[in-house]
Formats: sequence, structure tokens, C-alpha cells
Amino acid sequence: MTTPNERQLVALVQASLPYDTRLFQQLITPYLPVLKGYCVKLLNNRPDAEDVVQETIIKVLAHLKNFKWAVSFKAWLFKIAHNECINKIRDRRWDTIEHNDEYLESIIDDDSNHEDLATALSLLMVNLSFVDRNIMLLRYRTGLEFQEVADICHLNISAVKMRHKRVIGFLQKRLKQ
Repeated sequence: MTTPNERQLVALVQASLPYDTRLFQQLITPYLPVLKGYCVKLLNNRPDAEDVVQETIIKVLAHLKNFKWAVSFKAWLFKIAHNECINKIRDRRWDTIEHNDEYLESIIDDDSNHEDLATALSLLMVNLSFVDRNIMLLRYRTGLEFQEVADICHLNISAVKMRHKRVIGFLQKRLKQ
């Protein structure tokens, strides 16, 4: 038996809810590590990120019956997570730094020590605005396309690309110093 693709799996999950959640687990499980990493980096707080991931899963489960393919399931999932992160930020002030930025290595073309590079990038990311950090995390941690990032952030695609380019320039300049 072949494994269903994402579209088929979403349709099966929609048909089986609310009584059978086994297929839902199969659908959501591959996204959990990236989802948790995205929330941890955006919130800079692991316990809050775990809360947001749980809230996101609950909302996805509650609203999956109404999901339409206007965007990919992955983009829809991260849109919900983004909104939950915004809600969490509104509820508290945050200043804890997490150091786990292997995904940032793909941003810069540099031959320096990768561990030092990841640490330097992590420290520089803290200096970015919430919007810029969010764009970089959605693009590089989750692998979403610019249009999907723009939709999630409620920005024009040209604004997302411009901010992305500016952040890359900022990071390259700061790392050369």
C-alpha cells in the first residue's frame, strides 16, 4: 500500500474527524520538529513555544474540517502558529535567548567555523525586529516560499523580499566585522 500524499491525507483526516485522530497524528507529526523550532526561535522561550505548539495543534484539529486548499497545509499550519506566537507575545514580555541556529548557516556563504558562525548569527538575530526575525525564520527554518511568508506576515511579497535582502546584507556586514 502506498503512503497517501499530503492532499489525500488531509482529505482522509477531514473525513475521519472528530472520532478518529490516528490519521491526524500521521498528518501533523512530520511538521512538529520544525513547528516547535520555529516557535522557540520566534518566542525565544521554550516553555512558551511548547504552549504555542499545543495551541496550534488544537486549533488545526478544531478547524481542519473547514480547511480549503487556498494555500498549502504547511503554510496554513505555520500561519496558525504565527498568530499564536503573536498572541503569546502580547501576553508577556520576552528576553530569553536560545542557541540552536544550524538553519542560519544557509543564509551566509562563509568558510569560517560553522559553530562560531551559528553562535554569531544567533546573537545577531536577537537584534533584528520581530518582523525581520520572523521572515528569516519562516524562510530558512520552515522552508516556506516568499509568497507564503508574505501571506503569513500580512506583507506584500516585494516587502518581504526587500526585508530579506536587507537582513542578509546586515548579517553579512556584521559577520565580516
